[in-house]
Amino acid sequence: MSQTRARALDAAIDLVGTRGLHALTHGKVDTAAGLPRGSTSNHFRTRAALVRGVVERLEELDHRDWAGLEGSEATSLDGLVDTVALFVSETTTTHRVRTVARYTLTMEAAHSLEVRASLNRGHDLIRGWVTEILTDLGAADPHAAARTLLAYADGLIMHALVRPEVVEPRGQLLRVARACLTP
Repeated sequence: MSQTRARALDAAIDLVGTRGLHALTHGKVDTAAGLPRGSTSNHFRTRAALVRGVVERLEELDHRDWAGLEGSEATSLDGLVDTVALFVSETTTTHRVRTVARYTLTMEAAHSLEVRASLNRGHDLIRGWVTEILTDLGAADPHAAARTLLAYADGLIMHALVRPEVVEPRGQLLRVARACLTP
């Protein structure tokens, strides 16, 4: 990816994550990225192409972050819970703006099959990894268990974004994860 394209997409993610989807225009991205006027439209001719680029960039960044988490000590129930708790913490603090952008685009996915497909690829990556771990831990239905655990984590993330008081999810995450392993 060219530096200009990456700068534009990172600025676009920041705009969506801080000001909402209505702020996503070629001109505002150019300004936010410190690029000459027209740079973003050279890479993304339409707004739909720009939205698609943002979703793909989010997918790329998520893949990178999850690849880093995959090497963690998630080979036990406690390790899995620690990793999911770390993920919840990272997405609501360090990567808060990116997470808000993703959730904003999630609503756009209700109207766009293309956006939905890209967001689903990122979610499928995470769900596949969690399913593998739950399989190794002996879950009777690891696919359902992964969906449940990730839905709970999504709820924690949404709660922390909307109500940013301190959230300590580990204890409850452990209970939910244990329930996911119970037949």
